[in-house]
Amino acid sequence: MQQRLRESLRDVRAVVARLADVPAEQRTVLHSAIAADPSAAERGFAWLLEHFDQPSAVVPQFAQLAPALDALIGPRSRQLDLFGEALVEAVRETSKQSWSDEDAGTWRDGWRFVVGWLRQGKSLQQDETPFWTATVLAHDQRRDDVAVLRLATDLPYPARAGQRAVVEHPMVPGAWRACWISAPPTGDNRLELHVQATPSDDATGALVHGTRVGDAVRLHRAEGEFVIEKHGRAILIVAEDVHVAPVKALLDELAARLDDRVVHLFWGVSTRDDLYDLESLRAHAAQCAHATVHPVVARGPSHPYLSGSLPQVVVDFAEWTSHDVYLCGTPLAVGVMRNMLMQRSVPAARIHSVTLDQLTAATTPSSR
Repeated sequence: MQQRLRESLRDVRAVVARLADVPAEQRTVLHSAIAADPSAAERGFAWLLEHFDQPSAVVPQFAQLAPALDALIGPRSRQLDLFGEALVEAVRETSKQSWSDEDAGTWRDGWRFVVGWLRQGKSLQQDETPFWTATVLAHDQRRDDVAVLRLATDLPYPARAGQRAVVEHPMVPGAWRACWISAPPTGDNRLELHVQATPSDDATGALVHGTRVGDAVRLHRAEGEFVIEKHGRAILIVAEDVHVAPVKALLDELAARLDDRVVHLFWGVSTRDDLYDLESLRAHAAQCAHATVHPVVARGPSHPYLSGSLPQVVVDFAEWTSHDVYLCGTPLAVGVMRNMLMQRSVPAARIHSVTLDQLTAATTPSSR
């Protein structure tokens, strides 16, 4: 079979070009990966043909495709079948020799072997932590301790509004840190992260201070469940410092679903200079029907913004018993805010909170 496949695949580049040219509505995850990096696809096809008679070498390599395997081998997924037929057709169209039913059968049989090896690869990585590779498109250092990173992932990165990514910088291998996603992945696999460097932490320091455009970082699966319910009361959101980042994505989600509830967003920072993302935050809020941003400055000059301790400013600003409340910040800040709201008769069941748990963030996934 290996020999017959080699004989009929005379022009790898032409096959890759045809697969990359498939219309967007007909693409699978594999089509998209080929279109994103045709040269890598050519090398991959050549390597697979060279090792087609060595399943023990192929399966571990397929296990490294873990991020794509969930989408490819889901219980209702037909992506492998669709791509297999597209591959056979691409080889047929580029074949420089006469094409027969036997050739088509050989390629379909070969693809069935590949599918089996992919499934074995998935079973190998079930107890391991898969990762995505992402290229840094932009690194915008907004404060001494905060940077906004815009990334492009090599494969589709499943993430929702309100989630966080777990990131590894190559300068500190094995040290993974949670970073808020302020803009979930778009159709071109791009996303935006907000990162805060913490004292004596080389990993976050590398992301904020040591990252350059073109660098490659790795992402673990997105995690967290910071969700604003689709139906309910008026909304109060309280965010501390860099923890405002996921709120931008949540505001976009509210706007997209035409949610017309009143939203009050309080963003608390230490000094006025710490409001590193205010213009962007207001722009996101402006897309909503009734969203207002209230910056709160704890120390120093605050004009024209609110001044004082974030929890105290919030509870003194209005009566919140008729609102659904969403808190985002450090565990300490969230705990204080929750207690003060409950003391003002806000039912605990209406208070939802999320933190950037550093214990979770420090987890080191298995590396490959």
